[in-house]
Amino acid sequence: MDASQEDLRAAKQALRSQIKRERKELGSWYCTQADQLIFSNLKSTKEYKKSKRIFCYVSLEEEVDTRRIIREALGEGKRVSVPRCKKDGQMEAYEIKSLQDLEEGFHGISEPKPHCIQTDPGQFDLCIVPCLSCTEEGLRLGYGGGYYDRYLPKTSGFRILLCREMLVYQCIPAEKHDCFMDMVITEKRIIFC
Repeated sequence: MDASQEDLRAAKQALRSQIKRERKELGSWYCTQADQLIFSNLKSTKEYKKSKRIFCYVSLEEEVDTRRIIREALGEGKRVSVPRCKKDGQMEAYEIKSLQDLEEGFHGISEPKPHCIQTDPGQFDLCIVPCLSCTEEGLRLGYGGGYYDRYLPKTSGFRILLCREMLVYQCIPAEKHDCFMDMVITEKRIIFC
Protein backbone atom coordinates (compact mmCIF):
# COMPACT_ATOMS: atom_id res chain seq x y z
CA MET A 1 0.00 0.00 0.00
CA ASP A 2 1.48 3.37 -1.00
CA ALA A 3 1.56 6.47 1.24
CA SER A 4 -1.40 8.17 -0.48
CA GLN A 5 -3.57 5.09 0.06
CA GLU A 6 -2.54 4.99 3.71
CA ASP A 7 -3.41 8.69 4.05
CA LEU A 8 -6.81 8.07 2.44
CA ARG A 9 -7.60 5.19 4.79
CA ALA A 10 -6.49 7.25 7.80
CA ALA A 11 -8.74 10.12 6.66
CA LYS A 12 -11.70 7.76 6.29
CA GLN A 13 -11.07 6.27 9.73
CA ALA A 14 -10.89 9.75 11.32
CA LEU A 15 -14.15 10.69 9.58
CA ARG A 16 -15.81 7.49 10.83
CA SER A 17 -14.86 8.36 14.41
CA GLN A 18 -16.18 11.91 13.99
CA ILE A 19 -19.50 10.74 12.51
CA LYS A 20 -19.99 8.13 15.23
CA ARG A 21 -19.64 10.93 17.81
CA GLU A 22 -22.08 13.13 15.86
CA ARG A 23 -24.56 10.27 15.53
CA LYS A 24 -24.55 9.69 19.30
CA GLU A 25 -25.40 13.37 19.82
CA LEU A 26 -28.43 13.39 17.50
CA GLY A 27 -30.89 12.49 20.25
CA SER A 28 -33.49 9.75 20.29
CA TRP A 29 -36.44 12.06 19.50
CA TYR A 30 -34.77 13.34 16.32
CA CYS A 31 -33.76 9.82 15.25
CA THR A 32 -37.26 8.40 15.81
CA GLN A 33 -38.90 11.22 13.85
CA ALA A 34 -36.28 11.07 11.07
CA ASP A 35 -36.60 7.29 10.74
CA GLN A 36 -40.40 7.51 10.37
CA LEU A 37 -40.02 10.08 7.58
CA ILE A 38 -37.27 8.05 5.89
CA PHE A 39 -39.61 5.02 6.00
CA SER A 40 -42.42 7.08 4.40
CA ASN A 41 -40.08 8.45 1.74
CA LEU A 42 -38.81 4.96 0.90
CA LYS A 43 -42.36 3.60 0.60
CA SER A 44 -43.31 6.45 -1.76
CA THR A 45 -40.65 5.55 -4.35
CA LYS A 46 -41.58 3.58 -7.45
CA GLU A 47 -38.43 1.53 -6.90
CA TYR A 48 -39.82 0.24 -3.59
CA LYS A 49 -43.39 -0.12 -4.84
CA LYS A 50 -42.46 -2.26 -7.84
CA SER A 51 -39.85 -4.39 -6.03
CA LYS A 52 -40.68 -8.02 -5.35
CA ARG A 53 -37.34 -9.19 -3.90
CA ILE A 54 -35.52 -6.94 -1.44
CA PHE A 55 -32.12 -7.17 0.18
CA CYS A 56 -32.15 -5.13 3.40
CA TYR A 57 -29.74 -4.72 6.28
CA VAL A 58 -31.01 -5.35 9.81
CA SER A 59 -30.32 -2.14 11.69
CA LEU A 60 -28.17 -1.76 14.74
CA GLU A 61 -29.41 0.50 17.53
CA GLU A 62 -27.95 3.77 16.19
CA GLU A 63 -28.67 3.13 12.49
CA VAL A 64 -31.78 4.11 10.56
CA ASP A 65 -34.33 1.54 11.77
CA THR A 66 -35.07 -1.09 9.13
CA ARG A 67 -37.12 -3.52 11.21
CA ARG A 68 -40.28 -1.59 10.36
CA ILE A 69 -39.31 -1.65 6.67
CA ILE A 70 -38.71 -5.41 6.78
CA ARG A 71 -42.00 -6.07 8.61
CA GLU A 72 -43.96 -3.89 6.17
CA ALA A 73 -42.33 -5.41 3.08
CA LEU A 74 -43.07 -8.95 4.30
CA GLY A 75 -46.65 -7.90 5.05
CA GLU A 76 -46.98 -6.66 1.46
CA GLY A 77 -45.89 -10.06 0.14
CA LYS A 78 -42.39 -8.98 -0.86
CA ARG A 79 -39.58 -11.48 -0.42
CA VAL A 80 -36.92 -10.11 1.95
CA SER A 81 -33.36 -11.30 2.35
CA VAL A 82 -30.95 -10.06 5.00
CA PRO A 83 -27.17 -10.35 5.35
CA ARG A 84 -25.09 -12.83 7.28
CA CYS A 85 -21.45 -11.78 7.70
CA LYS A 86 -18.69 -14.33 7.73
CA LYS A 87 -15.35 -14.04 9.51
CA ASP A 88 -13.42 -13.88 6.23
CA GLY A 89 -14.89 -10.48 5.30
CA GLN A 90 -17.54 -11.98 3.04
CA MET A 91 -21.30 -11.61 3.27
CA GLU A 92 -24.21 -13.73 2.07
CA ALA A 93 -27.96 -13.07 2.03
CA TYR A 94 -30.70 -15.34 3.36
CA GLU A 95 -34.44 -15.03 2.92
CA ILE A 96 -36.52 -14.54 6.05
CA LYS A 97 -40.27 -14.94 6.51
CA SER A 98 -40.50 -12.79 9.66
CA LEU A 99 -38.31 -10.99 12.20
CA GLN A 100 -38.57 -14.19 14.27
CA ASP A 101 -36.12 -15.71 11.75
CA LEU A 102 -33.34 -13.50 13.19
CA GLU A 103 -30.84 -14.23 15.93
CA GLU A 104 -27.77 -12.46 17.29
CA GLY A 105 -24.74 -13.25 15.17
CA PHE A 106 -21.33 -11.92 14.17
CA HIS A 107 -20.38 -8.71 16.08
CA GLY A 108 -23.80 -8.75 17.79
CA ILE A 109 -25.61 -8.05 14.51
CA SER A 110 -29.01 -9.70 14.00
CA GLU A 111 -28.76 -12.21 11.19
CA PRO A 112 -30.83 -15.04 9.70
CA LYS A 113 -31.10 -18.27 11.64
CA PRO A 114 -29.50 -21.43 10.16
CA HIS A 115 -32.79 -22.74 8.67
CA CYS A 116 -33.10 -19.74 6.32
CA ILE A 117 -32.37 -20.34 2.63
CA GLN A 118 -29.48 -18.54 0.94
CA THR A 119 -30.45 -16.08 -1.81
CA ASP A 120 -28.71 -15.53 -5.13
CA PRO A 121 -27.54 -11.87 -5.09
CA GLY A 122 -28.51 -11.51 -8.75
CA GLN A 123 -32.22 -11.90 -7.89
CA PHE A 124 -32.80 -8.64 -5.98
CA ASP A 125 -34.92 -5.81 -7.36
CA LEU A 126 -33.90 -3.49 -4.53
CA CYS A 127 -30.96 -3.30 -2.13
CA ILE A 128 -31.33 -1.18 1.03
CA VAL A 129 -27.85 -0.45 2.31
CA PRO A 130 -26.56 0.99 5.61
CA CYS A 131 -24.04 3.77 6.04
CA LEU A 132 -22.42 5.95 8.65
CA SER A 133 -22.63 8.83 6.21
CA CYS A 134 -22.93 9.49 2.49
CA THR A 135 -22.76 12.22 -0.11
CA GLU A 136 -25.58 13.50 -2.32
CA GLU A 137 -23.83 11.68 -5.17
CA GLY A 138 -24.42 8.35 -3.45
CA LEU A 139 -20.89 7.70 -2.17
CA ARG A 140 -21.23 5.64 0.98
CA LEU A 141 -19.04 5.69 4.07
CA GLY A 142 -19.45 2.37 5.82
CA TYR A 143 -17.87 0.93 8.92
CA GLY A 144 -14.60 -0.07 7.26
CA GLY A 145 -15.02 -3.84 7.05
CA GLY A 146 -15.59 -3.86 3.28
CA TYR A 147 -18.47 -6.37 3.48
CA TYR A 148 -20.86 -4.32 1.33
CA ASP A 149 -18.11 -3.22 -1.08
CA ARG A 150 -17.41 -6.90 -1.77
CA TYR A 151 -21.07 -8.00 -1.85
CA LEU A 152 -22.87 -5.23 -3.76
CA PRO A 153 -21.06 -5.73 -7.09
CA LYS A 154 -22.65 -9.23 -7.18
CA THR A 155 -26.17 -7.77 -6.88
CA SER A 156 -28.47 -6.63 -9.65
CA GLY A 157 -30.92 -4.49 -7.67
CA PHE A 158 -31.42 -0.74 -7.47
CA ARG A 159 -29.30 0.47 -4.54
CA ILE A 160 -30.73 2.80 -1.89
CA LEU A 161 -28.89 4.35 1.05
CA LEU A 162 -30.83 5.39 4.13
CA CYS A 163 -29.17 8.30 5.94
CA ARG A 164 -30.37 10.92 8.37
CA GLU A 165 -30.08 14.39 6.85
CA MET A 166 -27.68 15.68 9.51
CA LEU A 167 -25.18 12.96 8.55
CA VAL A 168 -25.10 13.68 4.80
CA TYR A 169 -21.68 15.15 3.97
CA GLN A 170 -20.54 17.18 0.99
CA CYS A 171 -17.31 15.22 0.61
CA ILE A 172 -16.13 11.77 1.72
CA PRO A 173 -12.72 10.30 0.85
CA ALA A 174 -13.16 7.58 -1.79
CA GLU A 175 -11.13 4.52 -2.71
CA LYS A 176 -11.35 2.61 -6.01
CA HIS A 177 -13.41 -0.21 -4.48
CA ASP A 178 -16.05 2.08 -2.91
CA CYS A 179 -19.53 1.52 -4.35
CA PHE A 180 -21.85 4.35 -5.34
CA MET A 181 -25.58 4.00 -4.74
CA ASP A 182 -28.49 4.88 -7.04
CA MET A 183 -30.50 6.83 -4.48
CA VAL A 184 -30.11 8.46 -1.06
CA ILE A 185 -33.17 8.80 1.16
CA THR A 186 -33.20 11.13 4.16
CA GLU A 187 -36.09 12.45 6.20
CA LYS A 188 -36.12 15.56 3.99
CA ARG A 189 -35.13 14.36 0.54
CA ILE A 190 -35.15 11.59 -2.04
CA ILE A 191 -31.97 12.09 -4.06
CA PHE A 192 -31.36 10.33 -7.36
CA CYS A 193 -27.60 9.90 -7.68
